[in-house]
Amino acid sequence: MRCLIVSGGQFSKVKIENHYDLVIACDKGYIYAKKLGLKVDIVVGDFDSMAEPKGKAFVIAVPKVKDDTDTGLAIKYAVRNGYKDIDIICALGKRIDHEIANLSLLKYIAENGARGQILSQDAIIIVAKDKLVKIKRVKDRYISIFSMSDGSRIEYIRGTKYDVKNITLKNGFPLGVSNEFKDSFAKIKIKKGIVMICVVKK
Repeated sequence: MRCLIVSGGQFSKVKIENHYDLVIACDKGYIYAKKLGLKVDIVVGDFDSMAEPKGKAFVIAVPKVKDDTDTGLAIKYAVRNGYKDIDIICALGKRIDHEIANLSLLKYIAENGARGQILSQDAIIIVAKDKLVKIKRVKDRYISIFSMSDGSRIEYIRGTKYDVKNITLKNGFPLGVSNEFKDSFAKIKIKKGIVMICVVKK
């Protein structure tokens, strides 16, 4: 099952191409979802950036003082209810602490056996654990690969300008930054660890 989460970061006019079984908006993300013409199923938030919406969507109102962010609560709801493909939009920009929080939440998704990615006009960010990841080539984009574990063992990276095999990426040294596509697909075989893959504009 597929879930789309509309966060409350910087608005990004992402082209929605996939069918989603569930659409969750996080606080101000409800306004963004409406701008994108999306039908929202659930709105979750403390509503510190907009008034609680009145409409057909099911509202989960939470206290302003809490441990999770609104986006974190939405992700946990999706994972708890069996959604294995989770796309997140409008999750970057504005506040760097929220941006870092949202990137960290991709790790939570991977650790719980689901596939998660953040999509924006300028970037695709995927976090994967112990698996083969295939990334379709996007014109005029860099592909950067970072370890989110202390050390991630990579069996190979293929289809890129800088192909490698049997390397360890460490989270204290950005060895995998600014690679480039060479073939139609880049293939990253993660033998052990959690890896973040960023496809960004040059």
